[in-house]
Amino acid sequence: MKKLILAVIAIIINLSSNAQSINQISRDWAPFSQVIKIKTDSVKKFKLTAFAKVETTDKKAKTGLWARVDNKEGAGRGFFDNMEDRPITSSKWQQYTIQGTINKDSEKLNFGALCYKNGKFYFDKFELYIEDENGEFQPVKIKNSSFETKIVDNLLPEWSLGISKGKPYRVKEFTISTSNDKVDGKYSLLMTGSGISQSTGSISGIGPFIVIVYLLILAFSLMTNISSKNEDGWSKTQLIGFRFSFIYFLLFIIFQNNGAYPFWSSLMSYPNELLHKFIPWVGKNILHLPYDITTFTNGSGDTTYDYVIMFVVFFIATVSTVIWSLVDKKSANYKKLYYWLTAAVRYYVGLMLISYGLIKVIQLQFSQPSFYRLFQPYSESSPMGLAWTFLGFSQGYNMFMGIAEVLAGLLLFRRTLTFGAIITLMTAMNVMAVNYFYDVPVKLLSTHLVLMTLFLLSRDIQKLFTFLFSSKTIEGLTVIKRPIFKKPLDISFKLIKAFVLIYSLGYGFYNTLEAKKTYGSDAPKSKLYGAYEITNHVINGDTLTHYKSKQLWKYLVFERQGSAQVRKMNKQRISYKTEIDTTNKKIKFSPYRGKGDNFTMNYTKSEDKFDFKFINNKDTISVETRKLGKDDFLLINRGFHWISEYPFNR
Repeated sequence: MKKLILAVIAIIINLSSNAQSINQISRDWAPFSQVIKIKTDSVKKFKLTAFAKVETTDKKAKTGLWARVDNKEGAGRGFFDNMEDRPITSSKWQQYTIQGTINKDSEKLNFGALCYKNGKFYFDKFELYIEDENGEFQPVKIKNSSFETKIVDNLLPEWSLGISKGKPYRVKEFTISTSNDKVDGKYSLLMTGSGISQSTGSISGIGPFIVIVYLLILAFSLMTNISSKNEDGWSKTQLIGFRFSFIYFLLFIIFQNNGAYPFWSSLMSYPNELLHKFIPWVGKNILHLPYDITTFTNGSGDTTYDYVIMFVVFFIATVSTVIWSLVDKKSANYKKLYYWLTAAVRYYVGLMLISYGLIKVIQLQFSQPSFYRLFQPYSESSPMGLAWTFLGFSQGYNMFMGIAEVLAGLLLFRRTLTFGAIITLMTAMNVMAVNYFYDVPVKLLSTHLVLMTLFLLSRDIQKLFTFLFSSKTIEGLTVIKRPIFKKPLDISFKLIKAFVLIYSLGYGFYNTLEAKKTYGSDAPKSKLYGAYEITNHVINGDTLTHYKSKQLWKYLVFERQGSAQVRKMNKQRISYKTEIDTTNKKIKFSPYRGKGDNFTMNYTKSEDKFDFKFINNKDTISVETRKLGKDDFLLINRGFHWISEYPFNR
């Protein structure tokens, strides 16, 4: 008995110590941070400054300050900047600045620095300032701002080894120490990254494992339909295949619905909150991933979170299939459950592709190339960006793709199921191919659309092969038998189906049109819409001619309402918020996320010219430009030709 008590006490102590320990992960970057609570009734600016330098032989090594404003729940995202577009790589001490804004919705201000790859990263003298009511910057106290408290046991006093969301963690490739190489006081912070390679922080062998899981899902789903010709007495193979397919597909639809079913996201609000806790726990404690899961489904559907959900669902389906097969040895078939499973899958695939089809028909997903894309060299675009530009160029091709995807609506009717599945398989495979070969992060979803379509089509696959590849006569294609419902229930189901169709097509079409007016090609354009090529740039009376100058502008672009973008000769891009006063010919520029300076320019504009003057950092700047339209670009002005005597491949 005493031994048992001692064992229990030992377990409790062990669990307690583990709960209090800092989690260690593997990754090629590491942050540190502090957080302060903030409260204001108006929009105010803040400024974060710090000294930093980098000593490294790794060409990819860099560092940067970062700041994030956390807003109240439901108030949307706050300010964020991590200097990604202007990384710190200098080996000399320099002071760097992030400037942003807070408002009445702001609750917390998180700030710190990030280190990437191998090298020695030095930091000193962090300072934070927030505007007062008079617009003057006032200092805000930062604990251990100059790192004067010596570091012991790889712990950074008063700072968190993380990004202040969730528990702190330590990246095993990085160590922290106190350095005598300082700017202020006696010491500075030294963060050292070592042993980092291209595979650091990644899950080795994940690709083949994902492929194996997909092949097993495909095998089980096909077993459901092609292993028996007897509708009343299913074979053991068919029973096992159905059990797995029933559990796996339904769980996947529930947890990875992606907005296919109307109002589903509202119903899953609380379960998703639980998943956001459970799935990271599985990743850490069961799968032992080399990093914590902190990113959830967003514009990317291929996050670690999404794949872990798939693996969990696959595991549950496999175990449940074994248990179900051991417990239920009497059932000859599952015709009623089969109907409900196919209905769920038909509506999931059909509604999903209708949604995707509508945003192509209206050309919201692949917008026409913006000035940003037209100025961007091919080599600077991502594979996804290249695909988006290629597909967005042609309105006709968008219409063609969209109509093909909307035809997946044929899956919603049992009598057109096979015909709809043939069309849907072609369109879904095309979507999947683009996602895989252009690295679009919707691979998981598009693969499942293909798997589910194959599951539906496999019901008649033998008849289709006979029809296509032999001269034998075949019977008519099968129709999934619907259970007999009482009249009130039958009417209710028909009304629900009508509502879903009207909602998906009618409201979906209307909602997509409205979205196009907000952020598509019909969104409000700038009053000075156009791209302007700099022909003469003068600072303090001196004309800039050095093409690598950090000061020399190359293009000024006004496209979306309230914004502008400057492209410099050194390839740097800076985005600004703008307030245009056409009466007084003035434009107020303020940087997005604090990346730049505030200034006001006076301008003169004619049909083909746009000249302006302004003062920035005590420099008097005068610029002359010529206006460019999209028709000045070959991609846009080439047009369509029925007859081409020679290929025009430029």
